[in-house]
Amino acid sequence: YKPKCKISGKDAQSALERAKTEKCRQEIADVVCLDQEQKLYVKKLPRSCPVEGELHFSLKNAATLASKDYLVGKAAVKVVFVLTFNGRQIRQVIRLIRAIYHPDHFYYIHVDKREEYLFRELLPLESRLSNIKLARTRFSTIWGGASLLRAHLQFMSELLAISSWKWDYYINLSESDYPIKPINDLVAFLTKYKGNNFLKSHGSDTHRFIQKQGLEQTFYECDNHLWRLGPRKLPTGIRIDGGSDWIGIYRELAEFVILENDELLKGLKGSFQYTLLPVESFFHTYSQNSRFCDKIIDNNLHLTNWRRKQGCKCQYKHIVDWCGCSPNDFKTSDLDKLMNYEDKAVFFARKFEAVVNQEIINSLDVYLFGDFKQDMTALSNYWQNEHHYLDKNTKTKDAYLTGYYSLMRLGLRILSEQSPSCQYRPIKVLEANLFYESDHFHGLLVLYQVEDIRTGKTLNMETHMHPKTHYSVLNPIGNIGRLSTLDVGTNFDPKELIFRNYASLIGPYDEPVLRHVWGPGDEFVISIAWIDPTNVIAASYDVKIPAASHIGNQNPSLKNPLRPGVWTVRLMENLKLVAETKFLIFPLQFYQAKVITTSDIHQAHRGPEGFYAKKDFSELRSVLKVPKDEGLEMEALTNARRVGRDLEKWIDELSPLFWQVQKTCSIEGVSKSCPQVEWCRTSSWSSRSPDPKSELSSIDAKLKQLRR
Repeated sequence: YKPKCKISGKDAQSALERAKTEKCRQEIADVVCLDQEQKLYVKKLPRSCPVEGELHFSLKNAATLASKDYLVGKAAVKVVFVLTFNGRQIRQVIRLIRAIYHPDHFYYIHVDKREEYLFRELLPLESRLSNIKLARTRFSTIWGGASLLRAHLQFMSELLAISSWKWDYYINLSESDYPIKPINDLVAFLTKYKGNNFLKSHGSDTHRFIQKQGLEQTFYECDNHLWRLGPRKLPTGIRIDGGSDWIGIYRELAEFVILENDELLKGLKGSFQYTLLPVESFFHTYSQNSRFCDKIIDNNLHLTNWRRKQGCKCQYKHIVDWCGCSPNDFKTSDLDKLMNYEDKAVFFARKFEAVVNQEIINSLDVYLFGDFKQDMTALSNYWQNEHHYLDKNTKTKDAYLTGYYSLMRLGLRILSEQSPSCQYRPIKVLEANLFYESDHFHGLLVLYQVEDIRTGKTLNMETHMHPKTHYSVLNPIGNIGRLSTLDVGTNFDPKELIFRNYASLIGPYDEPVLRHVWGPGDEFVISIAWIDPTNVIAASYDVKIPAASHIGNQNPSLKNPLRPGVWTVRLMENLKLVAETKFLIFPLQFYQAKVITTSDIHQAHRGPEGFYAKKDFSELRSVLKVPKDEGLEMEALTNARRVGRDLEKWIDELSPLFWQVQKTCSIEGVSKSCPQVEWCRTSSWSSRSPDPKSELSSIDAKLKQLRR
């Protein structure tokens, strides 16, 4: 890249050093140079609000719920729900759409550009229902990025161009939202206050808000990262406002923002290209300083589950140069909290994640729609897709793919051992799904294609795998009675205190983390040691356990590649061994989503150069009862050279140590030659069994109910 000026400022220099692509570095340099030349921002903007003061508070107390009969004799407003979806939780997304669906309203769905699975699964809705459309101009939005504002402006532009959609209000929701009141209540409320915009403000301390939001900093988004480039001065002449990026925009304001281009709009659009969390401020600031200033109600229509002690862990530092907060998931224990808002002008809550707690969503459905049918199947079951063979650009992690293929082979081997007539040749893995029952992880479901060796027919089968437990207390002394579990995984979420690698499929290039859960008691210090498959003590650290109940996570920051095989984590108190757990580092069958080459095998499976950490921990061998074992070292060297079928054999020797085959079913139905295989349609655990609460047809069913 070639900067057009001499780059000054440590933030800009840091961003240039860390940016991965030449294109991104050039864009950063161009922005910094424009800023240094004072050509990036306008210095002053006009304020055309006809009334002085903070008008958004004047209507706050007036914004109360409309009575149930308010709509009688009135033309009800029509809402376009702008649904911005990310992830793979199709079943939760369908439940959300079903819960808010009504033929009088409109549903505009944007699926993140990187999420091909979710887009593909939702596409059939368009042909079924004329008031649902999926956006074709798709954005890769990141937390805090300017791309989200660009996306909303694009959505508004497209929605205003659909002449058959006569909407009055633009309301945005995500896959983590869920209604806490019937949509008719929302419509009555919006009709009562028709013409107003619902924009939640930060409150009265504007200076603190500006600092907290980083509004006096220049940010630029590229390489799916938001880079901080240095301080800036905000334009004078206007009042900066902001708060929540969950908005209820009246059509007149949307038309003005998209179709007009006054000096204030041009200046704000330019400024907010380089702003952190721009949707939290753009519409607020424009409304406050324009003729819409007396049409603001300080309400985002949402209840947000803020637990800042847990939610402000800087968990977005890997994608943005700022420390941000995120709300927590609602759980069953929060139901009373949700019900406390029954009489308040709040219609949605967030966040909800069925993979964390589905029971709370079930409870809300009962509250909104009445009891479920007594014979309703799969009410407490939840499935979430992790891998689909049709995904071309979404690369499944190598350890995941390795695990899925090994578990496919394990399922078929167990089947053939149970019945010699069940002989199938594996072809390829089609899908992998997480399976939960009553909010507990009940394993992986691997769906795959096989050839029946007897008939030559191609079949699709699914095997249910359940993880084995390896946590054990070795010596119940001292404070170890407080310990309730130890488990190892990756992608630890410090907000929800769970692993986002739900099945804990870990490879040599991953960063394992120990999650340790304690009940209340005395404060004390525990030693945590990490031991590799050759009895090398990779690391040992002391961790203080507080007196209160505690869920901790310990990342040993080991040098990779980690040696494949069975690892052990041991806990010591006062140099006495008290507990341990084991976990598997998979040898890789796949590398960068392709079958691993011989050269990559040697690189991935040999272990690290030198120590795993900065020092040698071998002085702890006697305390940890880990003798030096040359036999294990020789075995590891031999294993590291295994290729092809021999490599598969090694992987398949390891996976049954950590996974138990439960059952296998067939998509096509029961085979006479292999009666042990159930029909997936009638297997309650299968991802192909009925799930009426979460199926696309449930939206059609709701439509029929509404038309009665």
